[in-house]
Amino acid sequence: MHTRRISTFLLGAWIGGILFMASITLQNVRVPRLVMAGTNPPVAQAIKKLGFEETALLLRHAGAEETRRYSYVWQEVELFLGLILAGCLFLGTQRRILPLTLCGVMLALALFQHVAVTPELAYRGRETDFPPGNAALGPVTRMLAMQQVYFGIEIVKLAAGVILSSYLFVFRASRRGRKPGVVIEDAVES
Repeated sequence: MHTRRISTFLLGAWIGGILFMASITLQNVRVPRLVMAGTNPPVAQAIKKLGFEETALLLRHAGAEETRRYSYVWQEVELFLGLILAGCLFLGTQRRILPLTLCGVMLALALFQHVAVTPELAYRGRETDFPPGNAALGPVTRMLAMQQVYFGIEIVKLAAGVILSSYLFVFRASRRGRKPGVVIEDAVES
């Protein structure tokens, strides 16, 4: 059935998006160091005018804002993918409970992230981007705790997606071999 193929494609896009967002987050953390260590003369002059610490602070803030924006947009895409995937799984797996439950868990976690975790993480992140927030232990601790919640949810969504994709491949392989009304007899050579 084509709905299982579409489901597998959507699930692959979802898992790929999760991994892509993780790589973007890691790259945005590294960008300030890369820019500051660069040997480009105009960049060196700008750093000299603004000051090393101020430039580093501004670049870290810009990278964090970019990550926040991409996370928000990605979560909207996740919700869209999740709803379409749920519909395809409903139609393509004879309404089996395991794939629908796994998709529901992924969709519920994405919705929770979008509504509760990401706005709080953005608020806490902006609070700690510049002094005095980045020097105080309380705001930094709260922001790090929210980051752990965010990444924990990402890991659970990824695990559920891997289990669901394994199910879809096993289900597809087991259904491929059986065709109603066809009897396969072993050929005996004499």
